Amino acid sequence: MAEIKLSEMRDLTRIERIGAHSHIRGLGLDSALEARSSSDGMVGQTSARRAAAVIVKMVQEGNIAGRAVLLAGQPGTGKTAIAMGVAKSLGQETPFAMLAGSELGPAVAGAASKTGKLTLKTTEMETVYDLGAKMIEALGREKVQSGDVIAIDKASGKITKLGRSF
Repeated sequence: MAEIKLSEMRDLTRIERIGAHSHIRGLGLDSALEARSSSDGMVGQTSARRAAAVIVKMVQEGNIAGRAVLLAGQPGTGKTAIAMGVAKSLGQETPFAMLAGSELGPAVAGAASKTGKLTLKTTEMETVYDLGAKMIEALGREKVQSGDVIAIDKASGKITKLGRSF
């Protein structure tokens, strides 16, 4: 009968550990924010764990509530483990959302938009305008170059080349 109980205990251990980071229960720090060698499921990364504890403390005090924290580094360096430790240290009452970089990739790639400056000269004055992405596209479609004389329809944003000025 003793052998049966031993196998049951092993099966129970397998059921409890379903994820790669399910064993993490906190950052593994003492009250002075010093990292213990092995505690709360965390091993190594002592300086990162200490920095994460400072962030946890700031969130609990309300200094950085509602903000995002970016953990960056090479694959396999413990970013996910640190994030899980932060989540466990904050507790279930604190909202915590963890995102992978692949979830943000397409949104960041398309976020950049072109802006530019246009200098318009007349015989009496010279004015510099800040242009948005649509106006820059329209100028590109018409292949406007320095020295071109253009007309801009204010209502529609249409650009018409009238000629060249030398």
